[in-house]
Amino acid sequence: MSKTNTFLPLTLVLIAMLSLSSCVHDDDYKIPSVEITEPNITANTTINIVKDMYAGSLVDFDEASNGGELIMEGYVVSNDEAGNFYKVLIIQDAPENPTAAIQLDVDVTSLYSKYKPGRKVYVKLNGLGMDEMNGVLHIGSINGSSIERISSVNYEDYIIRSSEVATLVPKVITPSQYNDSYINMLVQIDDMQLRSEELGKPYANAADTYTVNRYLKNCVDDSQTILRNSGFASFKGQEFPQGRGSIVAVFSKYNSDYQLFIRDTDDVMFDNDRCDPLFEETFSAAVDNTNLDLPGWINFATAGTVTWSEQVYSGNGYAEFNPYNSKDVSNIGWLITPGIDLDAQDGEILTFQTEHAYPDSGHDPLAVLISTDFDGTTAGISTATWTPLTFDVSYKVDYGTWFNFTNSGEIDLSSYTGTAYIAFRYTGSDTANQNMTLHVDNVKVYVP
Repeated sequence: MSKTNTFLPLTLVLIAMLSLSSCVHDDDYKIPSVEITEPNITANTTINIVKDMYAGSLVDFDEASNGGELIMEGYVVSNDEAGNFYKVLIIQDAPENPTAAIQLDVDVTSLYSKYKPGRKVYVKLNGLGMDEMNGVLHIGSINGSSIERISSVNYEDYIIRSSEVATLVPKVITPSQYNDSYINMLVQIDDMQLRSEELGKPYANAADTYTVNRYLKNCVDDSQTILRNSGFASFKGQEFPQGRGSIVAVFSKYNSDYQLFIRDTDDVMFDNDRCDPLFEETFSAAVDNTNLDLPGWINFATAGTVTWSEQVYSGNGYAEFNPYNSKDVSNIGWLITPGIDLDAQDGEILTFQTEHAYPDSGHDPLAVLISTDFDGTTAGISTATWTPLTFDVSYKVDYGTWFNFTNSGEIDLSSYTGTAYIAFRYTGSDTANQNMTLHVDNVKVYVP
């Protein structure tokens, strides 16, 4: 090869490189935005109407359309960028105050690159089907008698992007409002926090790809909500926030359990102080029917041989006092909490639950008392000042009220200071037929 032939290709390469660099100014290497032309398409049905087509078996939209074309519209609420959603696109019928939402199964990852949250889309339903799986309706391709994901080859023929990208406003709901109408909607739930037993744990398992349930507690009604986090999520190893606040998530369901899916950690806004009670005892550690022995509690009989015991029924533990068949002339059994600091905050409330069985007429066996001068010893029980507290309880004779827990109501402790002890004192007699069976559960002192 001649020198002239070698020189010419090199010269052309240099010219090309100079031409390319001259097209860029001020080191601006941003990817150019792609404008979307509004498609010439109009929705002729709604997500609500489409969902109502389901009558318990697979819906073939070709058959449901009666030879016509079915097109619905919606706004994308899911986001698979962080990996907590996988090959699904979830849409609702409005960016704010939606009335219905639905899941589309698509055999594509990174759907967020084309269908970002808030993007309006049109869905051509002909050629697709709808069925229910684990309590959630989903739309996809029909394969025999089941639904599978829409193919990665032609999914854009069915899901057409609009140029509109709306601002999504989550629908604010409370746990008491959970129902199927919210499935697949973007919701916001306030006054939530991670259950105390799970503090310090990550969103999911950092070491594997298993999906993990985290349990959120609502500070208003003490209910629990499942938060489902994928083992493939980019945030799976991050520690879950330990505070209290609001969570935005896609509402879902698995069989009979409602659950939430966040899009990324920005959806968890737990910046406030936790609402953990000052004291709480659910007797959940009870494993058999034995003498009740809880750390810090005092369980002591000042008359008779019977003390409080731990009992378990249908997986629920509680404290029981039952003097039946003791042959004791007098039974006085004390169950006293550990000391509770009432000086660090204001407005403390006490609540608990009681249930009974085998009552005798006119016998009121339970007193609930508070002391701020008790020294925490069995010898000090008789010398401490104990003030009775008023609470709600049912001692009815009729069998229909037996073994049904009654809420105590909110008992105001705000007038007490110092270290307080709460005592549950049972007074009865087996020989005088005053031997009612009594249960106590879910003792809690908290600030609303």
